[in-house]
Amino acid sequence: MDVYSWSFVGEEESSIEPFIRNYQKFNSNTGWADTDTPGPRVMQALSHFSYHVSAGQFVLCDLQGGVYSDAVVLTDPVILSRGKLYGETDLGPHGISSFFSNHQCNEFCSSSWSRPADQRQYHRPQPGTSMAGGTGAYQHVPTYRGGRGY
Repeated sequence: MDVYSWSFVGEEESSIEPFIRNYQKFNSNTGWADTDTPGPRVMQALSHFSYHVSAGQFVLCDLQGGVYSDAVVLTDPVILSRGKLYGETDLGPHGISSFFSNHQCNEFCSSSWSRPADQRQYHRPQPGTSMAGGTGAYQHVPTYRGGRGY
């Protein structure tokens, strides 16, 4: 899939991506997950695997995109990190704990994959994306699909 970019005179360069058909939100950075069909369950396993393979340092989450017959296209993911290294959507260790407070392993997870000792829920699971402001306050940004936020 190509990414198209352009720039405006006197402004920063911007980029756009092609339209993603069958867009759906699979999980969020607060622990919410759509687990009704196999596609989202695979994405939950991917998030869990990212924690395991990074030795507990990261969780790839806030996964959204389109499922096609031969590929999955993901856009705008969030990385949760132990050191809060990845911007305002990185909810840090509390985000990692919140992910696992709601995560139920499924047929795509391995029982050998690690989980954190702290699996308490620090953030209310929501389908949108939450951001940590400089003051420590959190702001929720709803996901819009078909003109409706949720």
